[in-house]
Amino acid sequence: MHLEFIKNYLGEHYEANKSFKRNLVKEYLQILALSFIFSKEKYQNLVFYGGSCLRHCFGLQRLSEDLDFVDLKKEIDFESLKIDLKNFFEKELNLKIKAKIQKFRVLLKFPILKNLELVEKGESDLLFLKVEVFKNFDFCKNYKTEIIPLFKFNKSILIRTFDLPTLMATKLGAILYRKWEKTDKSGKILIKAKGRDYYDLMWYLQKEIKPNLKCVKGIKTETELKTKLLKIITKLDGKSVKLDLESLIQDKEFVKNLSKNLKEILIKSLN
Repeated sequence: MHLEFIKNYLGEHYEANKSFKRNLVKEYLQILALSFIFSKEKYQNLVFYGGSCLRHCFGLQRLSEDLDFVDLKKEIDFESLKIDLKNFFEKELNLKIKAKIQKFRVLLKFPILKNLELVEKGESDLLFLKVEVFKNFDFCKNYKTEIIPLFKFNKSILIRTFDLPTLMATKLGAILYRKWEKTDKSGKILIKAKGRDYYDLMWYLQKEIKPNLKCVKGIKTETELKTKLLKIITKLDGKSVKLDLESLIQDKEFVKNLSKNLKEILIKSLN
């Protein structure tokens, strides 16, 4: 049933590239996972955040790859979570899936890409979904959480998340401190920055959200934050923005034009 639904859903996006379609499938699997997680009492205190949270709960106009949670009570047992998610998806999808623990995440592997015609010759049949749970949130003491109802793909879910100022603070932390690059098999750097982080920052700024500065490490004032952000943004690489976003946004021309103008948009918004 689910695979037929996914095939029909992909048919509505027939012009999209394969990487975007894979993330569409992942988005559907995310909703199934969220429906399961927040229906179980032992997981209901998890706090959903990150790009997928903005997408599902606040209408962010891009896809996202992973599910990110904060375990404020530090109660989650990863082995139990792994087994529960594996059993749930195998029952729902009638598929034998693989699951493993990687430090702070459960990595789920779905053998569905060939069935959905989303692989090229020689590519793996596996679609990966990461469910990441962070326990180290002690640096942030002053925040609010809220419950948001989500209705998507015939699922009704009550999701616990942070307020938008705190969510923005977590995104700013990623921009200020995340060291990240994507390389090819030979080690050549393909993408120097996560374009999605800067796209999300643009979204926050356009909505005039004020960040919860008490949850941004190493920052005490708005002026200090603005100075550090501008220094980072002036080095933003348009090519990296384009390569990172083209699997998350279907409109190729928009991504192409945004990659050329995002730096200017952000600098103007911050000044």
